[in-house]
Amino acid sequence: MGRIIVANRRGHQVVEWDATATDEEARQQVIAAERILREARENGCLVAKKVGDQHVIDHTPFDPQAEEYQIVAPIAGG
Repeated sequence: MGRIIVANRRGHQVVEWDATATDEEARQQVIAAERILREARENGCLVAKKVGDQHVIDHTPFDPQAEEYQIVAPIAGG
């Protein structure tokens, strides 16, 4: 089971998918997760992927086999 944690001003949102499942609902979850990462990057968010026991900045295409991604929105100055 993979997941994306999206940090935002309301706390965080978690999106999960099962890359091993083969039904249509599971396929749609993977597509949605891929779209979320793509849109986050397009909007200037930082994306980190869990590698081993730590998160590293990630610029590679979405990997449905990844255990976890984190998305953090840029901080706006005032």
